[in-house]
Amino acid sequence: GGRLRLKNPAVLTPNQGMDASCHQARCKGMRTARPFGGGSLYDPARRRLLLWYRCGWRGGPYHGVPGGRTCVATSRDGLRFERPKLATRFSPAPDRRALRPRSPKVVRPARGTNVVLATAHVEAFEVAYDFLRTPPRFVALRMEYMTGGRRYREYTPYVSADGLAWTKPPKGDGWRSPGVLADRSTFFLNPLRRDPVWAFSLRENLCRGGPSRHMRARRLFEAPHAEAPLRRIAMRGGRPLYGAYFQCEPLLEGDAAVPWFAVDRDDCAFEQCDVYNVDGVAYESILVHGLALLHGPAVGGELKNNSAHVGFSRDGFHITRPDDRRPFLDVPEGWWNVQLASGSPIVAGLGSREERLYFYVGYGFGKGGGKSVYKDYEERTALATLRRDGFARLQATNGTATTRPLAFSFVSGPRYLWVNANVKG
Repeated sequence: GGRLRLKNPAVLTPNQGMDASCHQARCKGMRTARPFGGGSLYDPARRRLLLWYRCGWRGGPYHGVPGGRTCVATSRDGLRFERPKLATRFSPAPDRRALRPRSPKVVRPARGTNVVLATAHVEAFEVAYDFLRTPPRFVALRMEYMTGGRRYREYTPYVSADGLAWTKPPKGDGWRSPGVLADRSTFFLNPLRRDPVWAFSLRENLCRGGPSRHMRARRLFEAPHAEAPLRRIAMRGGRPLYGAYFQCEPLLEGDAAVPWFAVDRDDCAFEQCDVYNVDGVAYESILVHGLALLHGPAVGGELKNNSAHVGFSRDGFHITRPDDRRPFLDVPEGWWNVQLASGSPIVAGLGSREERLYFYVGYGFGKGGGKSVYKDYEERTALATLRRDGFARLQATNGTATTRPLAFSFVSGPRYLWVNANVKG
């Protein structure tokens, strides 16, 4: 199949505004402007691309904004991004109850920043575009950092009409928290089922190996899109899905979250890698699943030896992967914690003869301070591209290819039949 080409290694860098500083003693010199959670989505109503990214590390306030920040950048062409100056103070205010065992002073940021959400320890801000709803809107879940084996509150739900101004759902709204999840758990909308569902990609620790001895795997929980309020993840005995960061107790058969995805012998030698993240986004008649695999040796902190891969499914559950297990994107030496942004790919140049698929990639660059990320380390966003429908190919020196009968309808949309071919004669 096709593989990504790196078009711009730094389409977004922490060179200005709220992502230019950390202001915490242990993260001196660390700057960040990468999607971690967050992701890239196209807003068809306003014809712009939105990129939500981590713009502040966990910790104390900077210019009146808590250290854990999510910012937004916008683009018309997917190549050049602007940091909008939001007209109002960020809303809603950080949740004082979100942190345990004690809460720091809650402050509001100054006007005119591109911060959409800020709490003291935000780990990820997962976003999806609910185009099945009338009117369509963006929905999100916020996860707080877990430290010292303690767990913070459930994922916190948010809604937005434009992706810039976020609020907690009003009373009676169907969007709510699905429960307590582990870090790097994500969600996506699967519209390809007869009855569309919200799909939750849940981290599970098998604790039988892996680079950091977690041996991460994935479980899947699905909730009907049409059902309101959002169905919560039910576990036996009413217990939470997770109770600690390094939880090794196996989840039970019969739980609502079912075993879904893990690495296999084609990925690495036994116990030498595990799965760090699994996302999904609908693309034409399939779901494209962005996969991040974590390889040894373990370094620590954000210095994760990740590689980016893709898988495909038609139902959101049975993921097919290429026989060629090389990374989907070759990255330069010195890149850490490489992950495809959720929401990728984005179709660029829609309707033209130059359509391409854009994949946004978050990564860290630098040495780090020993086993941490808090010194001489920077996080950026890269852009990689693929020809339209370039996920698969046929290659032969001579011969013909015969497909099943295909029927095309040009009732609406561009009147093109795309054939990707490199032929001579």
